[in-house]
Amino acid sequence: MEERPARERYKGIQELTHQYPVQLLCDLARVSRSGYYKWIKRQTSPSPKQLEDQNIQEKIRECHTRMKGIYGYRRVLIWLRRVYNLHINHKRVQR
Repeated sequence: MEERPARERYKGIQELTHQYPVQLLCDLARVSRSGYYKWIKRQTSPSPKQLEDQNIQEKIRECHTRMKGIYGYRRVLIWLRRVYNLHINHKRVQR
């Protein structure tokens, strides 16, 4: 049986918290209770880096749509530098 990613298990726990104790749900999903609460906190208030990553991701999607998906990460990086004057690491674009 394939295991689901942790965020899917956290969503399941969040849906059932009004019926069952969080500790029991975390034990059944095989995740730590502290990890679940950290996930909840990240959902309500994303960090500045996460907000910046979302902004960059929107710009990368714009490039992908405009260029009909033919650009790889290197050309996307060049496009970001030319259009938005963004100087970011190529690994960030790949991610």
